Amino acid sequence: MSKEKSILPKGFIRKHELAFRYFPDSSSKKAATENLSRAINRCQPLLTALARSPGGYSTRDKQYSPLQVALIYRYLGEP
Repeated sequence: MSKEKSILPKGFIRKHELAFRYFPDSSSKKAATENLSRAINRCQPLLTALARSPGGYSTRDKQYSPLQVALIYRYLGEP
């Protein structure tokens, strides 16, 4: 098993910052964020895990906790 170092943030990360990691060629913050939101919404197990995370999950949230980022990486893969 590989012991690659994860690129998880140590603190909260803004939604658009994570979105640009997944969609670096997006033309704007809005486009990148919409693409990430679509990817999250297509993965029902991820949505369930995010909803069960401490603090829950709302599409209106402007940032993700380290746990939420870990869940996103788990279900969508690391960017």
